[in-house]
Amino acid sequence: MSLIGSLEDLALGDILQILSLSRRSGILYLTRKGEEGKIVFIEGQIISASSTLHPNNILELLRGGDILQDKQLAEITNRLKTGNKTDAKAFLIESSMVKADVIEDIVQNYITNTIFDFFTWEEGNFNFEITENLKKVYKPGLDSYLAAPLNPQYVAMEGTRKIDEKRRDVGIEEHRKDEFTSQIREMEELIIVDQSADSQTFLKDSFESRGFRTSSMADLNALYEYLETIKDSPRFPMIVVDLTIPKTSGEGMLGGVELLRWASDKKLKIPVVLLSNINNEEVVKEAQMLGVYAYLKKPKKFSRASPDIDAYMEILEKITSLYRQYQEAGFTFKPGIKEVKAAAEETHEGDDTGSRFVQDITEELTREFQDEVELLPETTGQKVDTSPGLLTLKSMIDELMSPNFTGEITLLIMRFASELLNRGVLFLVAKNKLRGLGQFGLEAFFDNPNVVVKKMEIEIEEHSLIGKVLKYKTPVKESPEQTEGNKKLLSQIGGDWPAESYAVPLLTANRVAAIFYGDNVPFKKRVSDMTTFEIFMSQASVVMEKAYLERILRERKDEQ
Repeated sequence: MSLIGSLEDLALGDILQILSLSRRSGILYLTRKGEEGKIVFIEGQIISASSTLHPNNILELLRGGDILQDKQLAEITNRLKTGNKTDAKAFLIESSMVKADVIEDIVQNYITNTIFDFFTWEEGNFNFEITENLKKVYKPGLDSYLAAPLNPQYVAMEGTRKIDEKRRDVGIEEHRKDEFTSQIREMEELIIVDQSADSQTFLKDSFESRGFRTSSMADLNALYEYLETIKDSPRFPMIVVDLTIPKTSGEGMLGGVELLRWASDKKLKIPVVLLSNINNEEVVKEAQMLGVYAYLKKPKKFSRASPDIDAYMEILEKITSLYRQYQEAGFTFKPGIKEVKAAAEETHEGDDTGSRFVQDITEELTREFQDEVELLPETTGQKVDTSPGLLTLKSMIDELMSPNFTGEITLLIMRFASELLNRGVLFLVAKNKLRGLGQFGLEAFFDNPNVVVKKMEIEIEEHSLIGKVLKYKTPVKESPEQTEGNKKLLSQIGGDWPAESYAVPLLTANRVAAIFYGDNVPFKKRVSDMTTFEIFMSQASVVMEKAYLERILRERKDEQ
């Protein structure tokens, strides 16, 4: 399988984000007129990169870094040949000729600069070859590679920032579309309040590279003065503040809580996100009572090294999602969970005005498995054809990361699948039976397809398409055999026999919680490449599992 497309359609930064989220292993090949490049991934992390203009050779890199001389290079090359060594980097470290940290620094600098150069490609094509066993495809040899992989989202953010800086240098500015008045357009969307200059600069630059208007402040006095000037504004910027910033009185270090009290006293509904490296239950409760928008954990000290940078990347993703929620809510606070859930569940059995029926899958999972669950710890060339669904994958994943309710996850699954297939049904797997959750494309067969799907209950036969998915926990695409299980399934969703069928599992706690089935009926057309949908489903599984476990924890807590 592979993901194929054009860099004009999907930017490199978006590609890196998709591959990071998908946690796939493989090689991303980039081509443009007169140049080729590649980036190697292991489980969504970058370990190597190279291009025809910048050959990836560990010995040449060390010579260029004045670590090795020509005489030493000749000796090492000879020893590699005579010793039949296949990995030059491992050989250098094992023989103590070069320290591991020296090699790692030089290689990381080379790989990041090579990737940053790819960001300057305004046209070209890409092809990501997915493989479960990368060793069969990638053999280090003289290639340089990283022992500690790079986070692609961090690389994407830095690459985008560098390109933006170059554009500003030549006087090119990107004007963002905005539906608000000119006065509101000039207002900051995010304000960073942090004592640490490194942390503050990183967050400000990161959000600006994502298109946010961002300002930074080192103390609360400056923030209060600014907020006073815009207190009559129809909206407020989101404030990202370090919990332990000094108070304005100079006595005490819980300035983040002071900000919440100040906003409460002024009756200003300002979305405040607290960042903290402490987890004091009393402080958290007080912050919640004062209306904190979010309370996020951050490392004790800012560092661009793993795992700290990974934690900061997670903070960036969460705040980006929170801001989108704030924006979509009309720059007012998001309704409480109960209100959102109540609105989502106002579906009447006989009402078939909508094209899809959406059900909260976590509620169903709780009924089926609550006695068995084991809680897990949190943790300009010629354009080529694009993989089906690739251009919508990024936006769909962005929506998936911040669902208002878990039923929305099933809606997103059906939305994505409907772009690739003509007919589809999402089933809950309950004790070797399928129960209908949602559908599209069944309107040609039933007057009220949503109601029909909701009442479906189908026995799973071992040798059927669904049986294979349940047994191996992997997607299956094939011309369906004439088994009893396949006949029962197809008869209940309309009766027409497809040229090819496709089914993919949704996993929760390593069990198949749900299965999506799809085909191209009424057309006798085969199913296209579904790799992008499988990447999306893997992310949906992660989000669904988190929501499911949170629900179990809440229910157990309520029982105590």
